[in-house]
Amino acid sequence: MWMIYSTATIFALLAGIFGISIIFGLPGIWFMIVLAVANEVVDAWWLGSQGGWLAWSAIGVAVIIALGAEAVEFLAGAAGAKAGGASKWGMIGALIGGVIGALVGTIFIPIPLIGTLAGAMLGAAVGAICGEIGGGGRSLKGSIAPAAGAAGGRLVGTLAKIPFAIAAWLVLVVGAFWR
Repeated sequence: MWMIYSTATIFALLAGIFGISIIFGLPGIWFMIVLAVANEVVDAWWLGSQGGWLAWSAIGVAVIIALGAEAVEFLAGAAGAKAGGASKWGMIGALIGGVIGALVGTIFIPIPLIGTLAGAMLGAAVGAICGEIGGGGRSLKGSIAPAAGAAGGRLVGTLAKIPFAIAAWLVLVVGAFWR
């Protein structure tokens, strides 16, 4: 029994570190889930147990939480652009630009959090501007407010993942300890 509690404690600590990694633009919730699956597989292999239904159920719930977090982050840039008065094309541009900007920012600004967040915000803003000018027929001046809304929305979306990470961590830790 002490082995289960020892591995659950180590899991809780490592998963907590992964949860904090969201602040640095890393997919911390997904890291927690991979760690939980690895914990269950090793537990089944080494200890010969099949794992409790609660642990696998907790992993399933954590996957649902992670998908919700990704959806919130993904759609926040478009919602911010819409709040800034963007057209459909501006919102689509903010979605695409936010994803591309996050990838480019992570590669070209290799400072954790700064590169990804700055790239996502700038990408969402540029995407909203391109969408507004190209599809919405607005001028550069008229597309500034939607671009600012897209950048702000992307920031809010990234920060909104933190409560999702806490929820996933709690669910997984309960699943790890309660067998």
